[in-house]
Amino acid sequence: MIKHVSVFTLKDKNEIKHFVEMLEEVGKKCPLIIKSEIGVNMSEQQSVGPHFGDVIQIVEFSNRIDLQKYPQSKEHQKLLMDGPEMETVTAIDYII
Repeated sequence: MIKHVSVFTLKDKNEIKHFVEMLEEVGKKCPLIIKSEIGVNMSEQQSVGPHFGDVIQIVEFSNRIDLQKYPQSKEHQKLLMDGPEMETVTAIDYII
C-alpha cells in the first residue's frame, strides 16, 4: 500500500469549502483510490515555526502503478482544471 499526502495552501481562503468538496468527490469517484481523508487546518499561522497549509488530503493506493496513474486520471485532471489557484502544494508518498 502507498499513502500520498498533499498539503494545499490556497491563494483565496474563501475557496477552502468548495475545494474540500472537490477533493471529497475525487476520493469517491476515482477507482484508483482505496481511501481518501481530507482535513482543514484548525491552527493559526505563527510568525515563527512551521508553515501550516489550509487543507490536507491523505490518499491510499494499492500500489505504485495506481499512484503513477493518478495524476493523469480524469478526476485529478478536473481538480487541476476547475480547482482554486494554489499558493503552494507540498506532497509526500510513502509505503505502508
